[in-house]
Amino acid sequence: MTRGLRAAAAGMSVQLHRQDVHANNLANASTVGFRRSEAAVGGFGQALAAAGGAASVTPADRATVVDVTQGPIHETGNAFDLALDGPGMFAVLTPSGTFYTRDGRFRLAEGGALLTIGGHQVMGRGGPITLPGDELLVTESGQVFSEGQYVDDLFIAQFDGPEQLTRTADGLFDVAGGPRISDAARVRQGCLEEANVSVVREMAQMISGLRAFEAGAAVLRVSDQSLSSLIEATRP
Repeated sequence: MTRGLRAAAAGMSVQLHRQDVHANNLANASTVGFRRSEAAVGGFGQALAAAGGAASVTPADRATVVDVTQGPIHETGNAFDLALDGPGMFAVLTPSGTFYTRDGRFRLAEGGALLTIGGHQVMGRGGPITLPGDELLVTESGQVFSEGQYVDDLFIAQFDGPEQLTRTADGLFDVAGGPRISDAARVRQGCLEEANVSVVREMAQMISGLRAFEAGAAVLRVSDQSLSSLIEATRP
């Protein structure tokens, strides 16, 4: 009987986690370059083990996986707006090290440093990019020119799989194992990539999750009532 209680509670915990993930996706539906997350829940064997022993699903069972599918790209006309068409991410240098992003809203700082909207340095293959002038021209292959001079190639990183990515602050990602340079992505200057979030899909999944949570709550109530009846029936 208590196994049923634990199984219902574990299922409700999973649905709460999924609701949090979908809510965060919806909250960032208009965030440039945002990559949605998908709840990664353990398989049937893990769920059965949790029902038989653990009181709730462990944090490892409630992980999230980054969805790296392409988002819609729209033109802005701003030369410092860059979008990636294809796999990969821009590399940026922060005080904590090198991180990665699909947000291509860049700006020029004093001294010619090319920065992200969060103030981090945009990385080229030779290091942080510094422009000799106010002009910026970026080719589809990622070559950077300014005032007619070749500056560097953008460091566009590619990864073996989304499981390598860990979301951090400022919309940046950390990577396990190290990236490799992407030759598949094409840079589109004067454009930005929107979030890869479908509001309709997220809402539909939230509604489905709510129904599953309510079903788990119903099982929990029935199990609790049955257990109470059994206890009452066994009293002298």
